[in-house]
Amino acid sequence: MQRIAFYGKGGIGKSTIATGVSLYYAQSGRRVLHVGCDPKADSSMVLVRDDTYKTVIQKSFEIDPDDLVASDLIMKGILGIDCIESGGPEAGIGCGGRAVSKSFEIFDELKVIDEALYDVTTFDVLGDVVCGGFAAPMRNAARSKVAVVLSEEMMANFAANNIARACKRYADNGICLAGFVVNLRSNEADISPIQRFADAIGTKILQVIPRDPRVGEAELFRKSILEYDPDSPVSVAIRELAEKLLALDPKTCPIPEPLEGDSVRDVMRGPMRIEQFVRATG
Repeated sequence: MQRIAFYGKGGIGKSTIATGVSLYYAQSGRRVLHVGCDPKADSSMVLVRDDTYKTVIQKSFEIDPDDLVASDLIMKGILGIDCIESGGPEAGIGCGGRAVSKSFEIFDELKVIDEALYDVTTFDVLGDVVCGGFAAPMRNAARSKVAVVLSEEMMANFAANNIARACKRYADNGICLAGFVVNLRSNEADISPIQRFADAIGTKILQVIPRDPRVGEAELFRKSILEYDPDSPVSVAIRELAEKLLALDPKTCPIPEPLEGDSVRDVMRGPMRIEQFVRATG
């Protein structure tokens, strides 16, 4: 069974990409488990059409731990995709990272991520791993290929650097940094700063996802872009990414060397022209 985890800062487009990849694998005849690791529990919304589904945390409170079984946590999605949402506390109460970590403890106890049942498990993980709870898929889901979703914006790359640091920390657990998925904010953006950053830490750009307003339209109708417009450039790019991730040999992925201090900004800025230096220094 392959384990593929999508990480990145909030709002960067992880769920759009992760659910698209899960849907493509199911369309290709693979048995898929999709795991949403976000207290908002919104990753599976385009895959599960039943509004009554409950998260792992909710189920753990409703059912006696001695009676809880793996099937209690599974939500049935389209094309036979099994979905799980870790869930978490209400806004402003408790720790979301702890909820994700607790969910993975339950997964282990109940053997939810069963290699005999699934060909691929896809994880959609919130945050930049400053909170150790959100690193649970790296600690508990050994042999995962980590794809970091970012954009041309500097703070998305700063978050990616933190994720690379976690990948290095858990390399002994079989975690590999597969590379970057660039989810563009603007189709006219210059991605050379991201390429310099990828080179600097020892990884690569796996795929560039173009900006397309139809992604937002699809969400309004509670559909993945692959279902809503399968021939769109975004859908094509997501299918290409899914195949690249399956084919990737973790042994070919070097352990990343994350940057320190403000080096992410320095690398992305690159050599400055004289006029840029004048503007920057006043």
